[in-house]
Amino acid sequence: MRADSTLRGSISAGLAGVVVTVVAAAAILSGGGVSGPAWADGPGDCPPGTGWNGDLGACIAITIPGQSPGSSPSPGGGGSAPAECHAQDGSVVPCSKNGLSWWANPHWCYAEPQNPQPAADDPVWAANNITPADGQFWTCSTCAAGSNACTGQVWWVANGTQPVDPVAVATTLRASLPYELGNAKIAPAPTYHTYISYKNWLWVPSGQWHAVTASQSQNGATVTLTATPSYTQWDMGNGDTVSCVGPGREWVTGMPEDAPTNCSYAYDEMKNPEGDTWTVSVRINYTLAWTCTGNCGGLTGGDLPAVLAAAGNTTSITVYQRQTVVTH
Repeated sequence: MRADSTLRGSISAGLAGVVVTVVAAAAILSGGGVSGPAWADGPGDCPPGTGWNGDLGACIAITIPGQSPGSSPSPGGGGSAPAECHAQDGSVVPCSKNGLSWWANPHWCYAEPQNPQPAADDPVWAANNITPADGQFWTCSTCAAGSNACTGQVWWVANGTQPVDPVAVATTLRASLPYELGNAKIAPAPTYHTYISYKNWLWVPSGQWHAVTASQSQNGATVTLTATPSYTQWDMGNGDTVSCVGPGREWVTGMPEDAPTNCSYAYDEMKNPEGDTWTVSVRINYTLAWTCTGNCGGLTGGDLPAVLAAAGNTTSITVYQRQTVVTH
């Protein structure tokens, strides 16, 4: 049966005359925030490459390119993010109200399964080539503001399950992604020293510069969130910060003094005449994009706000002033 076809026949339980349309299920939120993956025993019918997450009550997989699914992810930055549902104008609305569930596009109302469902011998089943075992009818009323005029809606949902809100699911996944914690590298190395106005190279290990993903499957939908590194933000220890596009270029012994790099920093003053030693750290910024397949309410992809992950291992550098010797 086509998802956009109009049901033929009568609808029982006092809803006669209401136009009933079979639609792709619209957005509804399922689940709350989570601070990290919590693996536990659960249903054995999760899709391949996923496992049961007891906190979320759903099948979930977290993978890092080059790492097999199910291996332990690195600890990530960020925090538990509240999930949200949205009205037609974009405003936030409760995802449930008085025991009803919010349905977004194209219904924009709080709904519940029709009770009772059409009788087994109701012509609506045969007219639309469906059976009571195939799903449920859902219903809600939309009332105009300041008016008693209400419009009833009834629609068919295959398997009887409401679609997920992929934005809400992606927002939940945002807090559980295994972001890389940037390990700061600098040249000259901590075992040596640098000077005022000398350009010091900055970079993170190339193995930390990769995308990370997390997926969650529930109610016939799979939402995948991908975080892609975009720039690094450096704390130079003296109160200055510097941002660089990309991971920076690693300094290799033997490079010429004028070798180019897109990520460097020069200290321009000293606090201590005997020399300064600064602790240097770096954080990786990620852009976030989600995709949804299956029971997604017609939504297939979008973006979330970027995340600046926490810093990893720090490094240090000692800064001296070059001495000028005058001879006569």
